[in-house]
Amino acid sequence: MKKLEAAIILMLGEDWLNQREGPKSMPRLIDDLRAPNARVQMPWFIAPHKGRAWEEHTAKLHEMLRDPSLPVLLIDNVADYYFTASDQENWDLTKDFPNLAPPFPQFWFEHKMPRLIHSKEKGDTAVSDLIPSGRVGGLITALTRDQMNLEGAPDNVKWVLWCELFIDFGRRGIAADGSHGLTFFAVDAEGRLVDRPWMQALADGEHNEHMRNYMIWFNPALLAISFLHCKNVKLVDNTVDKPLAKKYKQRHGVEPCAYKTLVIEPLKQILRNEGRSGEVGIAKAMHICRGHFRDYREGRGLFGKYHQLVWTPAMVRGTKGAQAPPREIEVKV
Repeated sequence: MKKLEAAIILMLGEDWLNQREGPKSMPRLIDDLRAPNARVQMPWFIAPHKGRAWEEHTAKLHEMLRDPSLPVLLIDNVADYYFTASDQENWDLTKDFPNLAPPFPQFWFEHKMPRLIHSKEKGDTAVSDLIPSGRVGGLITALTRDQMNLEGAPDNVKWVLWCELFIDFGRRGIAADGSHGLTFFAVDAEGRLVDRPWMQALADGEHNEHMRNYMIWFNPALLAISFLHCKNVKLVDNTVDKPLAKKYKQRHGVEPCAYKTLVIEPLKQILRNEGRSGEVGIAKAMHICRGHFRDYREGRGLFGKYHQLVWTPAMVRGTKGAQAPPREIEVKV
């Protein structure tokens, strides 16, 4: 984690430091990519002789992104949980993402880059100082076995999640870098990962290992997919305020899209009201035990009859003075 800042500068070049924009507010990354004058940057590791193939592939992706029926998931809260609220450093695709069955045949996800990456093993890394307006987005398409023509694949593969990554590093005049290559996750009917994910790269062999590191950028989206299969998680539709939408359309020539958010639990209100976080700060207001999934899909099930995936919220522990007993609350991640 501590090498993240140096790695980003290496990826983009030192000149990028002077090209950064200030923080962005209303527009979503998907809106900027849909704009008629949108510019995307070819990632640095794309092989020169594959540049034309990258351009053709990216053009096809843009046609998909402009589909007005494409569901858009804003997962800032999930990303905040993944990067900051949780101190977990290593995430296991087979254990920490229990259900990757696609919620839609095709959808877009996006979130802001984390302000802080909190890790029990590596300490804290302040990302916002380097990239105050960074955003991450991706297009995920669920393909069937027949669509993928998976010869020799395990019989239990039901879907292959085809994932495309776009990263906005906050450079002037550039909506995002991407596509970074085609990443695939094969899952069974229960949404469990089958075998290892793989990537179809447009890079030379010497950069293939570097490209595999981009797979972890999909982890917040994979976590959001798992949340969507939980009984206690809602997906809420949101629209952009009309005055802001009108100004954005006049400036960019495209209507900002509606989007969906995941609502799991209202932690912030509890922290303000009961923990006095506004007065004493988050650290003194509470200590959070990491939430986790409980899988009741097999065996007797929940209460002996409900076979489903359930998200067990975090627990807020302790108050100033005498220790209060642990109590489960709803937490908005």
